[in-house]
Formats: sequence, C-alpha cells, structure tokens
Amino acid sequence: MKDGNFSFASLISGRDEFEESFWPSFTDVMMVITMIFLIVTVAVVLTNTRLLDDLRHSVKAEQSAQQSAQKAAEEALQASRQAQKAEQLAEFQLKANASLEEQLEYLQQRSSSLEMELLRSRAAAEATASAASERDALLSRLEAQQSEYGNTLKLREQSIAMLQTELNSKNTEIAGLTSKADQSEKQLLSLQGEYTELDQKYQKLLKPARSSKGKQVVEVVYSKSGYNIRKPGEATLRNIGRAALDAELSALKAQHGTELYVKVVIPDNSGLSYNEAWRFTSEMLAKYDYYTAP
Repeated sequence: MKDGNFSFASLISGRDEFEESFWPSFTDVMMVITMIFLIVTVAVVLTNTRLLDDLRHSVKAEQSAQQSAQKAAEEALQASRQAQKAEQLAEFQLKANASLEEQLEYLQQRSSSLEMELLRSRAAAEATASAASERDALLSRLEAQQSEYGNTLKLREQSIAMLQTELNSKNTEIAGLTSKADQSEKQLLSLQGEYTELDQKYQKLLKPARSSKGKQVVEVVYSKSGYNIRKPGEATLRNIGRAALDAELSALKAQHGTELYVKVVIPDNSGLSYNEAWRFTSEMLAKYDYYTAP
C-alpha cells in the first residue's frame, strides 16, 4: 500500500517535473520559430525592396536608353538633313560656278540694256518735261479762254434775261392782240350772221310768197308714232317708213322739180318737242320743197 502510494506520488511528481521542463523548452522553440519568421520576413521585405529598386533603376535606365536612342535617331536624321543640304549646296555651288560666265555675260548684256533704257528714260523725261511745259501753256490759255467765256456767258445771260423780259412783254402784247382779234372775229361772225339773215330776209322780200297754188302738193305727217304721206292724186294718208319716205319724196322731186310743194303737218298730239318738229320741217323743205330748193 505504501509502495503503491509512493509510486503514484512519484508519478505525479515526475509528471510535474516533466511539464515544468517541457513548457520552457516549447516556449523557447516558438520564440526561435517566431524570430526565424521575422528574420525571413525582414529578409523577404529587404529582397523585395532591393528588387523594386532594381526594377525602378532598370525602368529608368530603359527610359534613358530609349530617350538616348530617340535623341541619337533625331541627331542622325538632322545630320542626314544637314548632309543633304550640304550636298544640295555643293551642287548649287557647282552649278553657280559653272554658270558664272553665263551670268557675267547676262549681267553685261543687262547693263547695256539698262544703259539703253536709261537713255530712253532720259529722252522720255525730256519729252515729258516739254509736254508738261506745253500743257502748262495750254492750261494757261484754256484758263484765259474760260475766263473770257465766263464773261461772255454772263453777258449772254444778261442779254437772255433782257430778251426774256422783252419776250414776256411781247407775249402779253400778243395775248392782248389775240384777245382783241378774237373779239373782232366774233364781231365779224356776228356781223356776217346779221348780214346773212338780212340777205335772207331781203331775198324773201324779192321772192314771191310761198304758195301751193298751181303746185303738186305732197302732204307729210310726222309724229312719235311714225310717218304718213299723201302724194298728189291720192285721197288718204298712208303709213310709211323713213327710208321709203325719202325715196318717194326724191322721186317726186325728180318728177316735178320746182313744181313740188311739200306740206309738213305736225299734229298737236304728235309727242314731239319743238326742236324735233322744227328740225324735221326744215329738212323736208330744204331737200324737196320748191321754195327752198337751190
């Protein structure tokens, strides 16, 4: 019993000692692992930092190389252009040297031509100066003539004004004379009318009175309703149109001549105005009646 208790106690005591010796060792191991991890992490970070710096330097170097290459290409292009220009300049210089004699000959010819042109210009200048002198003289004469014409124009304007005044006076006088002439003409026409009227009255006094005695009497009745006629030897009036009336009266005039007596009758109820009745009566007597016929 005592041995068993001793063994259990010894076991527990041994476990405690084991645990006490194990945990410090584990802690040390974990510490070592943690330190290793930290060291590795720091190493990785440092490595990455170095790699990043290398990458940056590489990119910068590449950019610098690219810029250098571009600059070199531009310099090469510029050098090529300069070489081309130099070649063109050399070619131009060769051509210039080759044509120098031709240019000299051309310049000599040009110089001769310029001398001729200078002579012609001098001659033209002298001619121009002479023409200018003549022009000035002509201008002076024209100014004198213009002044003379101006004076003449003023005199003519004054004469025209005087003539216009005289013309207006003459026109007024002519208008007065024309008015007097018109009045005299009217008086003359009036006197001629009076003379004609007196002559007619005198002729009537000389002629026998109009009478149907011994004449061939044709009776004509005129009213608004129309015309009626009764020829010599007819017992009654008959209706007739104007054209037929003139035709029958013309036939009677041709037949009887100065023996035809036209009796015009205007009924009281004819409906005609005084002027219409008078005009018709005068027309019939003048055309067909013996007394008024020529």
